[in-house]
Amino acid sequence: MKNLSSVLFAFLILSLVSCSESQEEEPRSPLIGTWEKRDYIDSLDVWFVESFQFKNDSIIDITAIARKTELGETLGYRYITTSWYNLEGNFFQYYYSDAMIYSGVSEGFRTFYGPKEELRPGIFDFFRIPKGELTFSSDFSQFTFQEECWKINSESEDCFEFPSQTFVRVD
Repeated sequence: MKNLSSVLFAFLILSLVSCSESQEEEPRSPLIGTWEKRDYIDSLDVWFVESFQFKNDSIIDITAIARKTELGETLGYRYITTSWYNLEGNFFQYYYSDAMIYSGVSEGFRTFYGPKEELRPGIFDFFRIPKGELTFSSDFSQFTFQEECWKINSESEDCFEFPSQTFVRVD
């Protein structure tokens, strides 16, 4: 009986060690973490920042804010949403529709961002899924997303080309 207990105990320890080693061998997605795309809007003297926080291999939180300086504190929010995404090789796509959106008017003027408390449920009426090529820098500190050309009419050769978007890793 004592030998059986020893064998079972040894088997348990061996299986725990095997499981922990196999978990370390699994590749971790290069996207997991937080990335920002920062655009300065000179006419407003504001930085619009879109933050992608990749939670796991399929879920991403997207937050759009405004800042006075590129790395300064948040002036206000534009929207917050959770999305699904897929990365296969260099092919990246994501989609979101439900969001908390700021759509305020202040002193008779349309404002582009506001307090988080003033975000309201809304829907981004996406009629397409952004998809295209994702290219990482050699040190994986940034990536560029080049969305595929979007055909307005499937029968036409004409399409709308999107500018590339560069995101930098912030954590």
